[in-house]
Amino acid sequence: MFGTVGLAGAAGCLSDELEYTAEPAAIPDATDQGYEADGPEDIEFDETIGAAGIERDVHIRTWSVSYADPDDESVVFLVSTPDVSIAGISANPLARLSGADLIARVLDEGLGAADVEGGIQDVEAEDETAVTVLGESRTMEVYSAVIEADGAEQATESGEIPIKLYVLSFSHEDDVILSVGFHPDMEELAEEIDEDELPDDVSADELPDDISDEDAEAETEATGDDLISLMEGIDHPVELDVE
Repeated sequence: MFGTVGLAGAAGCLSDELEYTAEPAAIPDATDQGYEADGPEDIEFDETIGAAGIERDVHIRTWSVSYADPDDESVVFLVSTPDVSIAGISANPLARLSGADLIARVLDEGLGAADVEGGIQDVEAEDETAVTVLGESRTMEVYSAVIEADGAEQATESGEIPIKLYVLSFSHEDDVILSVGFHPDMEELAEEIDEDELPDDVSADELPDDISDEDAEAETEATGDDLISLMEGIDHPVELDVE
């Protein structure tokens, strides 16, 4: 993979397009923890960067993989993307994202690949926690939000699912690692859903047993702890069997 490139180093090949490919990232222990992997898949895009009166075309190849636990509806999206800088200017729009913009972009890519229709709304920062990933302490941001997902089993009458979000973004070697995990907020669902609020074609018996459980808060915390533990298992770079 190409590393950071300055204009001086590129001066001899100004007519050529610069190409950058990320090394894949993965969570090797995800299957052992009950998660099903989807991917990896590559995402390619082109950027044109101008610096010192010179424009360069940049082709960027990113890797994306997702992990889903069908039992508790938790999902982790993991992206590795080149940390590309030309004359001090970041050429990779993914690497420039943070906060709600990062969440929306990663989720849109992941949900779109999974053929799930819907979008994320009402993203609010709640907390942050220290985690250890790849041998170093990182800051994980925690958010609340809702996903619009009509027809989902755990959606409210409005077609929305309240969720907890966990976001990691950090540089490792020559890449930027972006990861967003989420799961339904069972505590919030327990507060919002009762039999009087259900759609006409859904009965209370069809809801998960724990939706009205008094231990919904504890379940939400336990699921979050499991998700955080999973994300701490991110490895990079990895050798992946891809076609």
